[in-house]
Amino acid sequence: MTVTQTQIDRVRQAGFVNVELMGAANNRVSGRFYLTISMFEKETRGRNVYGHDAGGALSGFPREVNEENFRVFEWLVFTKGQDSNGVGPSQITSKGLLTDMKTVGLKPWVPADNIFYGAKLITGYYRNARDIQNLDVWESVRYAGRRYNGASAYGDSLVTIAKKWREILGNADYA
Repeated sequence: MTVTQTQIDRVRQAGFVNVELMGAANNRVSGRFYLTISMFEKETRGRNVYGHDAGGALSGFPREVNEENFRVFEWLVFTKGQDSNGVGPSQITSKGLLTDMKTVGLKPWVPADNIFYGAKLITGYYRNARDIQNLDVWESVRYAGRRYNGASAYGDSLVTIAKKWREILGNADYA
């Protein structure tokens, strides 16, 4: 189902930014908007920033991600061997995922590209759990969160947040 203006307004009222981009990305991947928004609540609320992982390259950098500082980040991670850190609204961290983004023509520093890639990942993990593993909705959300972040606690908290957003956004986007 297409994300509605009412849903976008509700998310914006909760303090998120780049909500239109989240809605467009969600529509593009045919995702569950409450799940997409839940992931962004856990990550950045849509802000185009670097993460704050201790020891991560550009951890807590005080400016938005852009092409110039992303080139420095790449150099630190890929050439100098520093730990990767979350990049952009979706907080893409894995060197493999960052490389994949570029291979498919997406720019990690561009909010629309970053948001689309993150929405595609979380939706893909969710669909795998639902359609291939035949898990129920909330176990699928938990699985998607664990795959997205690598931690069981992330998946557990994603379920709690997703239940909240499903209530706020309604079930119209859930087939």
